[in-house]
Amino acid sequence: MDEILLFVEEQQTWIYLLLALAGLIYFRSIFRSYRELRRAVFALERERAMSMLIRSGAMLALVIAALAATFVVATFAGPALPLSTRQTPLPTVSLLATPEDAIETLTEDFVTATPFDPLTVDSAGCQNPTATITNPKDGDSVSGVVAILGAANIENFAFYKLEYRRLSPDIEWIPVSAGTQRVCEFCDITDELGTWNTSLVIPGDYAFRLVVTDAAGNAPLPCEIRLRVLPSP
Repeated sequence: MDEILLFVEEQQTWIYLLLALAGLIYFRSIFRSYRELRRAVFALERERAMSMLIRSGAMLALVIAALAATFVVATFAGPALPLSTRQTPLPTVSLLATPEDAIETLTEDFVTATPFDPLTVDSAGCQNPTATITNPKDGDSVSGVVAILGAANIENFAFYKLEYRRLSPDIEWIPVSAGTQRVCEFCDITDELGTWNTSLVIPGDYAFRLVVTDAAGNAPLPCEIRLRVLPSP
């Protein structure tokens, strides 16, 4: 069904043209049948003209209904389909149009690219004093409810969020909390970014990070630390 709706949406111009042409043909047929009906003298001629008039009128009604259905599908039903049902065009590289040295470079980059290691934690972003976690420290062991201290005070500040993920092949970040108020360690505003209830997660090694975003949607490198969650007492 989704394929039919997408086809109608994509080919609506041609469908409109074909239906319009069919409508003109049947409208002309109605006009001719009506003229023959008025000119008919014998009953057999009148019956034949009336039959053609009814048949042409029915077909014209079907064409109008098809036009209306095409309009509804192309305007409302088609665009309402989720993006997952639409095919995403994949970029391709033409071996005929691409220079040989460029192809070799692309191939080399693809082969030598270093895959992301889900067991590593990059704490370089924590060196930014306006978007950093000061407590707990990188490598600390924590348990129970942990207060996350630090700063979220970048220029043109919009919001910040705290997230964690388990150090395993499953690298999905899970949100902990978020805030829309500036937080800075040496200001009058409290330096507590939020809390993390570690009793809700399985003990083990985790990556924990702070992401601060400005009003334009830009964010500096997240402050990411490695924590070991111990069983809650």
